[in-house]
Amino acid sequence: MLGWKILQEGEYRIEMPQLSEDEERMVEVVEERFKEVARLREMSNKEEILEAIKETLQNAAAEEGIYLDSDQEEYISKVAYHHIYGFAFLDELLKDGQIEEISVVGLNRPAYVYIRKQGWKKVNAAFTDEKTLMDVINKMAKTLGRRITLQNPRLDTMLPDGSRLHASLPPISDGEITIRRFRDRPFSPKEIVELKTASYEAMAILSLLMQSDSSILIAGNTASGKTTTMNALFSFVPKNERVLITEETPEINIPHEHKVRMVANKEMGVSLMDLVYDSLRMRPDRIVVGEVRNKEEARALVDVLLGGQARGAYATFHAQSANEALLRLESFGISEMDLNSIDAILVQRRMLIYDLKERKNVEVRRVVELSVVENAKAFPIIKYNPAKDVWEDKSIKKVFPMLSEKLGIEEKEVEEEYEKRREEIQKAPVEFAEFFASVQKAFYGL
Repeated sequence: MLGWKILQEGEYRIEMPQLSEDEERMVEVVEERFKEVARLREMSNKEEILEAIKETLQNAAAEEGIYLDSDQEEYISKVAYHHIYGFAFLDELLKDGQIEEISVVGLNRPAYVYIRKQGWKKVNAAFTDEKTLMDVINKMAKTLGRRITLQNPRLDTMLPDGSRLHASLPPISDGEITIRRFRDRPFSPKEIVELKTASYEAMAILSLLMQSDSSILIAGNTASGKTTTMNALFSFVPKNERVLITEETPEINIPHEHKVRMVANKEMGVSLMDLVYDSLRMRPDRIVVGEVRNKEEARALVDVLLGGQARGAYATFHAQSANEALLRLESFGISEMDLNSIDAILVQRRMLIYDLKERKNVEVRRVVELSVVENAKAFPIIKYNPAKDVWEDKSIKKVFPMLSEKLGIEEKEVEEEYEKRREEIQKAPVEFAEFFASVQKAFYGL
């Protein structure tokens, strides 16, 4: 009746009771009566709304001669709140900071959540009605002025908290919601190392690449953490620089005060390519292209790299290796000569590692390759060895001549600075704000 329900079984359990048919009917009665209550009564917070819902429930039960004990009043009021004001059972999932992704895969089928280091878990809740599912999606998108309808059964947007929402209705899907969540604060480079996603050696080299105004492409598969790493690397960019960010969905989260974010809008006919070209006329120190997906965006990125309006340009891209990234860009019509405008490619992957002790696959994120680009070819300087779960120095010194030229110091001094930075990053605080302050002072005296 409500269009959603709590199930008996599930690996991830929402602490809500399974309502009887009579209890569900009472929620519907409260929903109908509360329209008038909400019109006449001023309520400014959740507590006041819950109290008003509870009073409405008590009055309705009394009029119908139904006895409700105090526990029933509490949990029926709570369910009514989620049903009227909230996002049904999704409210409880959105409160859990451990959940990285929420997935509704169809009507009358359990939802799923993805939890770091645990993987996908089946939830003891499901949507049962297409209209209710559509109403919940539209509640989520309301503040953004977006709607999903049977005539326009697809929605891709960002929620106010920064989470990414994708939703679709029949005939495109069986009724689907995917919410990918992002942390309020970025991961610091040290935190990424401590999570075993990268090495201190890689971060030390990347700090020099960022300072030297080298242009970097971050490649990888879906949900590998490309944007997370991009955010972290900007702690190595002087905080007084002007950064222009162009994205299709706002995901880049950096602490620089002098930043300008521009977001593409298909409904208004503003593409990512348009924004990239606009950014060239805005005197940027750095340009970030959120994600390159097609030929036009690839061409725009290369024009940024070749134009020299920004000292450094950065983008994310879908590819499994550095050379695959270059081949894909070639397939988009980028010439070998133009590919040399990319200085380095970082490849990060979401992958499965088999845990022999636990006898199960464990999903991890790893930087699998850091390469420099020469003659339209990628040459690894650091590579990940999955069998040993370590990073191997393939030829870190290969990047020193380029850094020497860009930084205006001798190669020996580059090597000394690399060693100092590796130690500095190891000693720095883990939390992003403190890490940022530490390296800004150590590297730039800011």
